Amino acid sequence: MKTTTPDTRWKSQDRNTASSPRGGGAAQEERKGPDLSDRLLSFTSNLLGLAGSLPEDRAGGHLAEELLRSGTAAYFRHGEAEGSPSAKEFAEKFRACLTELRVSRRALQLLAKAGLPCDGQAVRTALEEVDILIRIFFSSIRTLENKAAA
Repeated sequence: MKTTTPDTRWKSQDRNTASSPRGGGAAQEERKGPDLSDRLLSFTSNLLGLAGSLPEDRAGGHLAEELLRSGTAAYFRHGEAEGSPSAKEFAEKFRACLTELRVSRRALQLLAKAGLPCDGQAVRTALEEVDILIRIFFSSIRTLENKAAA
């Protein structure tokens, strides 16, 4: 099972288009690291593997279900946000993503503390990545709110 964070050495084009509520466009510079969609996909994929490795008892099953629900919800809601017709709707979808990521973080924290048999390094890696994703979404929402207020 792959439990590492995405390789940040490669470059990807920002997929924002000029019609996106966030701006951007084809002329936007290339930047280092995976774009947010790729980062969420890797995080969600790692959560799927982690959830699948948990014991099939009541506690393991409950945490696995919560990780699956919240982790996949964040990824899917981000996809919905990409198709938002307005900046307001885009920000609302990002807030929903942020909420789901915070739930994922809580589930991972509980998993780390509960001592269930699982890959401790995978849990620590997922916790590090979810913290980064939460900061990205929080910052993006703040930027959108500042632009709307201006």
